[in-house]
Amino acid sequence: MVHVGDVIENPKPSREGVYLQRKELISDELRTFEKYHIINADSQMESLVQFGVDVHYGHFSDRKSIKDLWKAGLAIRKRSKEVDLVHVLWGTTTALVTVLFSRKPVVISFCGSDLLGQVDEHGRISLSGKISRFLSQISALMASSIITKSEHMKRSLWGLSKGKATAIPNGVNLDSFRELDQAEARAKLNWPKDEQTLLFFSGGGSPVKNQTLAQEVFEKLSSDFPKLNLRIVHGVPHSELINYYNAGDVLLLTSFHEGSNNSLKEAMACNLPIVSVDVGDSKERITDIDNCSLIPNYSAKEMALAVSAILKDRKRSNGREFIDLFSMDYIARKVVDVYKGAIK
Repeated sequence: MVHVGDVIENPKPSREGVYLQRKELISDELRTFEKYHIINADSQMESLVQFGVDVHYGHFSDRKSIKDLWKAGLAIRKRSKEVDLVHVLWGTTTALVTVLFSRKPVVISFCGSDLLGQVDEHGRISLSGKISRFLSQISALMASSIITKSEHMKRSLWGLSKGKATAIPNGVNLDSFRELDQAEARAKLNWPKDEQTLLFFSGGGSPVKNQTLAQEVFEKLSSDFPKLNLRIVHGVPHSELINYYNAGDVLLLTSFHEGSNNSLKEAMACNLPIVSVDVGDSKERITDIDNCSLIPNYSAKEMALAVSAILKDRKRSNGREFIDLFSMDYIARKVVDVYKGAIK
């Protein structure tokens, strides 16, 4: 099986959940591709190995160059003769080139902005976002099977594509993400023991994360909680995030749109309280969890009230009780079922 994935637009370790560890060329015939070990892609694909899936990796080196896209397409066409199917982990031009050139069935995983569209700082879909969204929808029509990260994303597909789509969020490694003693986690990060901490994952400054709202929430709370700190998290090695989730008091999620936010599920596994706007699949994830709040709008005042109640209560959530359906093994089984259907 060939996995052709472009899960980062710019290969730098600064995007949320995307951490570049090493890079190596697969072979001379695939110089258009480069192998990237990317945590939220590699961990998902490697979990398939136990089910007998042989995974080969590829990365589009330049999606903006017509010449390089053509070379990538030819490489896909040549290499796809040797495999059972091609799984592409991004939409837009990456998915379009793959479905046009692959000789074998193609499974497309849409991750978020590729299907929903990139936005500006006001939450409006940009021109490039509209183009990307259109390319993703065209690609979906030609795919054998589709994976979206949430039911919300599935509903955004054009009619003919919805019937071959399955909503499967990314899995969580429950061994890597678990509850630890908060004082010990803070000591490892050199954070003050008496600090009250809001965590916000900025996605490297991506406008879709809506950092402005998170800042407004913090400012509304700062007078009542003088030791409160808003920790903007990005570029942190994935292996170290467990300390952040356990050292923090509340995770803020303020995005304009999401597929299925990885930080939210990892926070659940660590029993970190969460205050989120109604975005992606957050409503399905946290509605029944103790010490978590879903805000149906983008009101900084309402979010601040919810955070205030959690900070005063000083209790963790019980999110881990709800996380079994997102274990790596469970998600891998669902992905393998999609593969089997695509091959048939």
